[in-house]
Amino acid sequence: MIEICRATSIKNPGFIQLLSQFLVQSGAGLPDAAALDIMENAVRMDRIRYYMALEEGRVVGVVSLTMGFSTFHMKPYAMLSDLYVHPGHRGRGVAAALLLGSMDGAHEAGCYRMVTESYKGMEGIFDRAGWRDGASVMQFTIHLDEAPPSLTITGSIVFD
Repeated sequence: MIEICRATSIKNPGFIQLLSQFLVQSGAGLPDAAALDIMENAVRMDRIRYYMALEEGRVVGVVSLTMGFSTFHMKPYAMLSDLYVHPGHRGRGVAAALLLGSMDGAHEAGCYRMVTESYKGMEGIFDRAGWRDGASVMQFTIHLDEAPPSLTITGSIVFD
């Protein structure tokens, strides 16, 4: 069973190991101590929210939400990034669970919209969750007067 929880620190057990694996595989390299301090401060100040997928207490996936504010709309929004699932846990619904968890997090934060550039190869999951192609990013409009996204769209999501 997959459990989604919010990381309260990048020092949560298993979090930095999985994030480091993601960064190395993507070619970004390992962060130095200064970068880790910036990440930790961003988490503590709620500018970035990391959500972890846990299976039997082990971190098997991670996604980030960077919180922003649209002056044009005068509302907060969230950018979904860094969606990563450990290779040994792919194809089992972890990415879909992380997506829904982050959508609920954006709803909780009062965001009117989410955007992402992190959907390559996972277009089907985003499509089934109601995201639509924008000019250069996928996006999802959050209806704050309705229930959180996981309660309104789960019937159309298949957890493989």
